[in-house]
Amino acid sequence: MSALIWLLTFEGRVNRRQYFLSGLVLVAIKYSIDSFVASRFGESWKATNYIFPPSDSVLFGLTRQNRSLYLTLWAIAIPFFWIGISLTLRRLRDAGYRPGWIFLFFVPIANLLLFVYLSLVPSKAQRAVNADPSPNRKMPIGGTLGVVIAAVLGLALELLSANYLAQYAWGLFLGVPFITGFVTSWFLNAGGLHSRKQTIGLCALTPILIGLFLIGFRLEGLVCLLMALPLALPFSIAGGLVAHYCLGSRRVPLTPPAATACVAIVPFLMFAEHAVQLQPPVQPVVTSIVVNAPVNIVWKNVIAFPPLAAPKEWIFHTGIAYPIGAIITGSGPGAIRRCSFSTGDFVEPITLWDENHLLAFNVFSQPPSLREIGFGKITTPHIEAAAKRH
Repeated sequence: MSALIWLLTFEGRVNRRQYFLSGLVLVAIKYSIDSFVASRFGESWKATNYIFPPSDSVLFGLTRQNRSLYLTLWAIAIPFFWIGISLTLRRLRDAGYRPGWIFLFFVPIANLLLFVYLSLVPSKAQRAVNADPSPNRKMPIGGTLGVVIAAVLGLALELLSANYLAQYAWGLFLGVPFITGFVTSWFLNAGGLHSRKQTIGLCALTPILIGLFLIGFRLEGLVCLLMALPLALPFSIAGGLVAHYCLGSRRVPLTPPAATACVAIVPFLMFAEHAVQLQPPVQPVVTSIVVNAPVNIVWKNVIAFPPLAAPKEWIFHTGIAYPIGAIITGSGPGAIRRCSFSTGDFVEPITLWDENHLLAFNVFSQPPSLREIGFGKITTPHIEAAAKRH
């Protein structure tokens, strides 16, 4: 009973060892319970679901099949939320930080960073005993560690946006470079300010390193990364300079919890963009081509045409799809037309056949719009998801 009261109370303090061990045990217990419950509903449960929740778990997107499962899981989560809040509040009190930082507990990814930080930072009393009277003491952190942490954070946020949310928006193109530059600069300058030139150089290196990882892990292609670089570089540098200014300003102190809160803004922005689900405006485009040939000749080249020469324009050497030929099997409604592109075939069942006048068809399947340049096959979840919707 005393152990249960210790877990549920909001009074007192919790040191970093108690906080870390309690967190690990609670996560293991909850994962075991969630896995068992999910298996009873015929579903599998992964540990990554706590970082990137399944897309079908959104409150307003629940179906009859998964409603009972997620309502059960949410009910089970309530006591764990209570205990997590209790432990985190008492750990913040022990470390000497304001209780307002508890809001990070509810922000995906940021809550993991908060847990790691609070598991490492000593108690306020211990820091006071071990304080170095020298005003120029250096923290055991530096630029190399900052680049590594920023790169891991950038990769995690890229996976969140592209693989889970299936969207490339402001959070990814602007928020991720800014925050990775911010993190790199914070680790570089927290122990003592370096020059702006050093800060800019290291912050410019961070998005390039992230890009190399994305190519190496076959998550992105070379052309897409080169297109993103003009945005990534200046925003990464801007984030680094902001952290440099905050660390050097007495009026704007940048403590670790404050830096963590800044990082949490990006995944929050991504989830907000995903929730809004803004759709681009639909613009009708009408084109016409006048062909100086008899109708029967034009008809034959509409339903099928011989192989075409590869285009000479440089843009098509970057992987963008282009047509290379078309064949048709059968005639009349029900015939299958295959329009071959450099990336694969369009499979088009004919729905209307009015010879020499009108041809209509559906698109049963379609190839990728481009083939990424990289090591092996590269998937594009955001494009594939859009293709399925349409």
